[in-house]
Amino acid sequence: MKKRRLFYAILFMGSIFHSAIVCAETKESRDASTLSGNSQGSSAPADSQSTGILQIDAGHPWRPPFGLARVGQPAHIIIAPQAQKAGEKFFLAGYRESHAVSREPITFAGQSPIRRDIDASIDRIFLLAEMGKTEREIASLSIERNEIEADAEVKPETQINPIDLGAVFPPADWLILTPGQRAHVHVAAFCRSLDMPGARAVAWFEGRPRHRVESAMKLSPGNRAEITMELPEPSFGILNDMLHVSIQDSDGKQLWHKQTHVMLVKQSSTWPRFGASETKLRYDLPISVRDPKTGALSTMPYEEGWSEKLSDVVVSLPNGSRFVFWRGSSYVPFWAGRYNTGLCLEWAETGPLPEGFVDSVEPLMDKELRYGRVSIVESTAARVHVCWTYQSCDFNYKVWGDAAREDFYFYPDGFGTRVLTLSSDPEANYEISELIILAPPEGYPLDLLPPNPIRCVALDGTTAAVPIPLLTENVPPGPNPPLIYRVQFHREDGETAVYFNPRDAFRVEQLDTFRPFYDQGYMVTPAYWGSHWPLARGKTTGGAIDDRIHVSPSHNSLLSWARHRPEPILNQVGPALDTLGHSRQMRTQRWVWMIGITADPDDRLIAHTRSFSAPASLEVQGAELSTDSYVVERRAYRLNVRENIVAITIHPKVCCVNPVFELVGAPKTLGSVTLAGRELRKEEYAWDGQILWLGVDIAEPTPLTLEFGK
Repeated sequence: MKKRRLFYAILFMGSIFHSAIVCAETKESRDASTLSGNSQGSSAPADSQSTGILQIDAGHPWRPPFGLARVGQPAHIIIAPQAQKAGEKFFLAGYRESHAVSREPITFAGQSPIRRDIDASIDRIFLLAEMGKTEREIASLSIERNEIEADAEVKPETQINPIDLGAVFPPADWLILTPGQRAHVHVAAFCRSLDMPGARAVAWFEGRPRHRVESAMKLSPGNRAEITMELPEPSFGILNDMLHVSIQDSDGKQLWHKQTHVMLVKQSSTWPRFGASETKLRYDLPISVRDPKTGALSTMPYEEGWSEKLSDVVVSLPNGSRFVFWRGSSYVPFWAGRYNTGLCLEWAETGPLPEGFVDSVEPLMDKELRYGRVSIVESTAARVHVCWTYQSCDFNYKVWGDAAREDFYFYPDGFGTRVLTLSSDPEANYEISELIILAPPEGYPLDLLPPNPIRCVALDGTTAAVPIPLLTENVPPGPNPPLIYRVQFHREDGETAVYFNPRDAFRVEQLDTFRPFYDQGYMVTPAYWGSHWPLARGKTTGGAIDDRIHVSPSHNSLLSWARHRPEPILNQVGPALDTLGHSRQMRTQRWVWMIGITADPDDRLIAHTRSFSAPASLEVQGAELSTDSYVVERRAYRLNVRENIVAITIHPKVCCVNPVFELVGAPKTLGSVTLAGRELRKEEYAWDGQILWLGVDIAEPTPLTLEFGK
């Protein structure tokens, strides 16, 4: 951990200015040649004493710019307000190696400091006051900066979801490669005063040191150079390697060097195109552990974090999206994005409780998975069903007898449902929805998150962005509910997660938008940030940033419904046994949301949600409708089949999108599916012996005929 901190300190100091001592010069200490005239001769004024008038804003490592954009950035100067006499003018003068290179007029207004950016090659600045032909120096400041600033970023040629490589949340500054996947390294350098036309950049993998690539990188005073090189293929006989990037002069002397950890995956995971898979995802860092009493940090091997019997579950959808139940997230499921971030939809969380508790009462506190379990109920060509059961516990694993079950159903169109069934004390008050973005180690919120990650869409097509960061007291009024929430959880990913409940009557302005975090006077996150989950252990819910960002995944809470719950589809109270074995009155409630990942335009998504909310009417021959003819939990029409030919006339209230039929008692072999007189192709539907999914839109009354074999 110390080594990682030292590396980042060096990198940051090489690209952002040191805090500097503010200097001022008395009239007697200045060279006589600079006391009059415009002071733009060939020599700079001499050193002086400090006053606090000039200051360099050194920035913050959690703030942009990030990566290559930091190289050669201008110095950010803060000038304290000065009293200005009538006819007096102020100037900020910049020098490079005792030569004046810039002179900018400064106008003070009121008591607010003035900010100015100056060229990165300037090594000394002066605040000067001019009255007629006489000029006096107010203050000066020496700028300490490395002679050569540089950075290197390496990216694969094609972006592969880490989950598809069997990995979960590798650090954001690592390179992950699999055979056949090429990578490029982008190198930027800024030379302050030296002229090195023969410089070059060199890159190689430690496991194959003789296979090097290099490129000329001409460095000249005050200029930024940037090159891109394609890397050779590393050796996949090892699990981890180190990429070295070096800048050398014409004699081969090393001027700058950086190492990047490389995670090597010899064989990608063979997930089904559509299905659920039990696996153990790879995570190459240890688990960060904090002693709750002393605060001391230690680690434990990742492989020893849970019972050997427990595994992870990955749901693979045909559109490439991945839904993951990871031991490291306490089985709280999340959408795992292509760019190494995730989106969680929350869980059942309660508190405060009269019996007393420590920290929050929620399943993410179940770090050891004493209570949480995940099982694959079905995984067929037509439907995937995964069940997650848990108890919300506090920091010390205390539970109260309440229990939650969340069933997730997915279909080949990439959309599914979240079904939460909660059994609790009748007076318990739970929150059940929050939009939370998960980030890998080294994942800075302002680097990963888009400027407007949440957009809400009403069913009439009106839209509004949720203001994040929230910098005012109130959220502006949004469209009328129910609302579709579209969440972009990485700035480079064009797809969005979808969250929709047709019974959600709350407007955006009624919900809780989390405020940003500030550190050292800087806004460093757009919303709440926490390193206590996922994976990390021993830390209670915090309210500030910390160094665990370097060694553990983190999360960013954007928007919460808090105790605003939609109307449940089930709400009943009666005697029952709780999880502690006590017989008492229990309330059982159930809610259903439509979920998915999509790049579809709003109008297409609105059609999906309308179809989910307003089922069609059916006329049936050869079968009969079940009592629960439309099961919203599974977005399915349920029929009891009586004959080998079933004729259904679908009467949609709105456009019926990708309908699902549960055909109880049907023969296992489905010979043909005919819609409006046209036999559907195999790719237009999916059948698993009981469940039929149709990949079609039905906008008007339409006959559907199913012919079964014996």
